[in-house]
Amino acid sequence: MTELCTLDLLYFDGVENEEGQIRPIFIPNSCHVCKAMRHESEPSSEIKLLSCSGCRMIAYCGLAHQKEHWAQHKDFCKVVQQVLRKEGRPSLFSDVSKLNLSPESWKAFRYNLMVRVEKSLTRPMQPYEQEMFLYPRVCDQCRMDDGTKLNECSGCHSFFYCCDQHQSKSHEEWCKDLKLLLDLNIEQSKKGRIDCMLPHKLLDSFEEFPPSLKEFLVLRMVGAMGAFAMGRNSLTLLTEFASYPLTVLWGLQEAAKLTDGIPLLGDRKSLVVHIVGAELPFECNNLAKWDVFFLNTLPALKSLYITFTGPELTGVPSGTWDDDLRCPHCERNNKHFICDFQPNTFYHDFVKSKNYIRPDVVVAFNCGLYRQTGFQGSDSWAKTLPCLLKEGVPLILTAYTAAEAPLDLKRLQDASSREPLEILMPPQKNPYRSSRPCRNFVSEVESPIIFKNQYITVVRKKCAK
Repeated sequence: MTELCTLDLLYFDGVENEEGQIRPIFIPNSCHVCKAMRHESEPSSEIKLLSCSGCRMIAYCGLAHQKEHWAQHKDFCKVVQQVLRKEGRPSLFSDVSKLNLSPESWKAFRYNLMVRVEKSLTRPMQPYEQEMFLYPRVCDQCRMDDGTKLNECSGCHSFFYCCDQHQSKSHEEWCKDLKLLLDLNIEQSKKGRIDCMLPHKLLDSFEEFPPSLKEFLVLRMVGAMGAFAMGRNSLTLLTEFASYPLTVLWGLQEAAKLTDGIPLLGDRKSLVVHIVGAELPFECNNLAKWDVFFLNTLPALKSLYITFTGPELTGVPSGTWDDDLRCPHCERNNKHFICDFQPNTFYHDFVKSKNYIRPDVVVAFNCGLYRQTGFQGSDSWAKTLPCLLKEGVPLILTAYTAAEAPLDLKRLQDASSREPLEILMPPQKNPYRSSRPCRNFVSEVESPIIFKNQYITVVRKKCAK
């Protein structure tokens, strides 16, 4: 089988395309156009999904929506049909149940099948087309794909099994998250971007950050009634915005408790933050979140200076944006918020430039330091690793999974073997992670669902005595 050299690129982090618009999502048990679903638990439903007779990989609620989508689907469909004719089988997954594949082999089978089809297309495969291969409607245990014999979970409508013996008990752990993901995808597919207003509340005194992100948002920022009015989906998306700045603040708070030389969070009057490997859809998708969750929650903080660097940071002009990004609270209280963008720039190049300002904290979100194939398929972290560590300056790393976090730390330790690290916070679950679920193909055996910033590690280079 083909080496899975680019699997690390197959995290589906959201439902937005490069233009920031809601992209099409593949949901196996729904009409691709209107997302109408027919649930096995509701046999009286009038919705009768019809699979495309050509590729048998996508479904519609009727002929009208199939015709509507045909212009976008036809070239993909014809390539799949060519593969089926050549191999003499009714569907791409029809014989998989006979192969008795291990979980890793099943993952490789889907990935390699996807690559084969994409090579025959005259265009790059769309994310929703990739999802047809990565998350097909097959039995979770034996991979049987006969739709007439498949049952679905009545809770999340995203898990399929052919018989009671193949109804995995471990699914219960992920069922609620899969249902939340389904609800988010359907709402955004039907209505567009879900409205999610940042809470512009100024806290007049500092209190230690509580042990969970939702507790902080509900009790201190939006209130119980405000959270109820927002609804579950909007509140979930708010946690994703808030997770980035609040992870930094919580990490600094806890690090200051564990070691000398790190100022207490409530005493800080200025803060310089370097965000490494930044991307526009994630760290920079709503710049106001940095203002709201730093300057509005730390009464003593008067100056916030954030530098975003990364080879994949595109679509923003180089240089500083200042003060005009402030909320009214910051203007009235003479607080300053400066963003310094260093697009298409590796951090190891930035630290040697005239724009460099020594940071108070360095952060790399969901970084994957351990991966050897990063930007443009290269080991893009190799030169950057030594530059992440500065004497006495905390470095905060986040990761998607429990397996990745220690691997990131090990690579950092290997790169700084001459100057041992001080581990302020070993890899652990981050109470300020996002609550928005994402599908996980890369390490689905460990966890079919992941969350941004789910694990956190804090280290620093030891101070000279």
